[in-house]
Amino acid sequence: MRYSTYKSIYESVYTKTSESRTVYVKDQFMQRVKAPSWLMKIVTITLTLIIIIGCSAVFTAFAGDEQLLSGDQIVVSQGDTLWGISLTHKPQQMDTRVYVEAIKKVNKIEHNAIQIGQVLVLPGFDR
Repeated sequence: MRYSTYKSIYESVYTKTSESRTVYVKDQFMQRVKAPSWLMKIVTITLTLIIIIGCSAVFTAFAGDEQLLSGDQIVVSQGDTLWGISLTHKPQQMDTRVYVEAIKKVNKIEHNAIQIGQVLVLPGFDR
């Protein structure tokens, strides 16, 4: 081999230690910085618990009576019937009888009788 005066402008990735062995610089750095395994386990468990508790809190906050979230509410006026309310508020493609039964189910009404001033929750369907 010929003698070369070439010198790299990049840092060497290998370095000589006092024991005259070659050690990869990144591995040596990582050994110095490496946290104890018990500390990593505690951090991992703590973060997992925080995520689980946070998700539980969010799901609990948004959970509720689905019937109240399903649609609009109306107040029964003089002369209103379930059939008339259904004709006005049902989706276009839906049968009126099906919507009447849905109103009865959502409001837990057994018969077709409704009273003036009664608040009815309308079932929410895509229009």
